[in-house]
Amino acid sequence: MRFITAVLGLLTLAGCQTQVTKTSSLEFALIGDNPYQDYNFPKYERMIDRINADPHIDWVVHLGDMKDGIGDCSDESLQALKTMNDRFKAPFVLTPGDNDWFDCSRADAGGYDRRDRLQMLRRIFYSEPSALPVISQAASAEYPDFVENVYWLQDDVMFATLHLVGLTGQEGGLDIHNELMTAGVAWLDEIFRQAVVNDAKGVFIATQADIYPITSERYLLGIFCPKCPAVHPLFGPVHAAFLKHAKQFQRPIMLAVGDTHIFRVDKPLYDGANVVENFTRVEGFGEGQVHWVRIKVDTSDSQVFTVFQELIQENLGVGWRAEDKEN
Repeated sequence: MRFITAVLGLLTLAGCQTQVTKTSSLEFALIGDNPYQDYNFPKYERMIDRINADPHIDWVVHLGDMKDGIGDCSDESLQALKTMNDRFKAPFVLTPGDNDWFDCSRADAGGYDRRDRLQMLRRIFYSEPSALPVISQAASAEYPDFVENVYWLQDDVMFATLHLVGLTGQEGGLDIHNELMTAGVAWLDEIFRQAVVNDAKGVFIATQADIYPITSERYLLGIFCPKCPAVHPLFGPVHAAFLKHAKQFQRPIMLAVGDTHIFRVDKPLYDGANVVENFTRVEGFGEGQVHWVRIKVDTSDSQVFTVFQELIQENLGVGWRAEDKEN
């Protein structure tokens, strides 16, 4: 399996990079918040087989939360998740979720130190060289640990991962969260700087955290849920960065998120009362719904990105409970 990682010492953040160009539009698979629990394993393995059987898939992006928030966080468990995802034939790109390391401090998950689990996750999932022409934030002097934040240019489109995890703040860890967010805002600045330098026709960014939790027109949100925040209160700087770059870039931007387990495609970014029309969110399927999303990328289309549901008939059914486990 070829995992996205930094080739430290060889990759730099300055200047253009070589891109792989195809004569036809490219396609990739978007998954996340799965397999989550053991009763989803047969469904997840079936999904892997379906994606592997599709000759059009150029890579697979996983939006994090490979397990649930109280699942085992041992080295062996993390290695087992990597081994499962090694079955993908296409390059596999992971942006971590809170369940994968942050929530490992919970007693039921093993009571681990969060930083220790993050470093182990990085060691297991990001130590192999990439088959894609990635640039890692770890190549910068300021953020040498952030091997998981990468970008690559293909078919005149910028693709990137952004390590942000979903959290409520009720379990502490805001110091680590703020470190991730500071690095993330700096990474967004670099992603869009390179998009402009390379005259990218669009930008695709994958992250775990859903910072726009409620899908609603701002006016209606104020009427029906006046206390509901349109932007997650712990992610203000990230929201500000998205807004700034969307207004400056003016070309299609797609943000892919996990976190809240609701498949949707919408326009969550507002500039005051006005929706920012070149910014689109897609959220992948999550726990219990073991399906995938196909993203087609075609720069001859003014929208650049097209989203398709890929429902697996045999996986239909919520399956939240252990008694729903497949035979």
